[in-house]
Amino acid sequence: MSYETPCKTDKTISYIGVGIKKLLESPHVWRGFSRRSAGEVHATGFEDLDAHLPGGGWPAAALTEIIVERHGIGELSLLMPAMARLCEPGLPGSARGWIFWVSPPFIPYAPALSRHGIDLDRILLVHAPAMRCASLWAMEQALRAKSCAVVLAWARTADQTALRRLQLAAEESRCWTVLFRPGTALQQRSPAALRLKLTRDAIVTRVEILKCRGARPAVVQIRHDDAGSTEC
Repeated sequence: MSYETPCKTDKTISYIGVGIKKLLESPHVWRGFSRRSAGEVHATGFEDLDAHLPGGGWPAAALTEIIVERHGIGELSLLMPAMARLCEPGLPGSARGWIFWVSPPFIPYAPALSRHGIDLDRILLVHAPAMRCASLWAMEQALRAKSCAVVLAWARTADQTALRRLQLAAEESRCWTVLFRPGTALQQRSPAALRLKLTRDAIVTRVEILKCRGARPAVVQIRHDDAGSTEC
């Protein structure tokens, strides 16, 4: 007489399958050159740029680092279409939060923002003290408050610990987060989900994708016929 021994193989495989599925769904897992989006995105408004970004837009719950050779080369024009959509009526409450600016190099020009569809009543502007990491601290506090639709900040220096904290805060708050940095930042590694370098040639802004979770590096040319009118 023989007896069948209960087999746990199927159940074990099932557990493993569930574990792998959860792991792959985590925003912390980089899938190489996969074109799948790791989460919600905001369409940039520029088809060529969207085509090179996973999901077709700015990562809505992660840190985007934009390195500029100088101020006023189209960096804000690049963000205007997405910010304007966040100001459209009828959006859910989580998308109707503040547009939070931290230490911009110049005072934002209200008429230009309004002309591009930005709701001026939703703008909060903070000038952090001129001390190391003050802007990054203010940026992190805004994210932790979970009341912002987008956080924009300018900082000359940032260490790995501060950048990592911002990336984690952006993920936890599900907030579109953009940090502008000077060219010297290229010498430093960054935990940002998306890292771009901008240069300007006449009326064309050259967008170099240095790092992007789920996509290859690339270069995109963006034409701004009136880019200067939207800058700070």
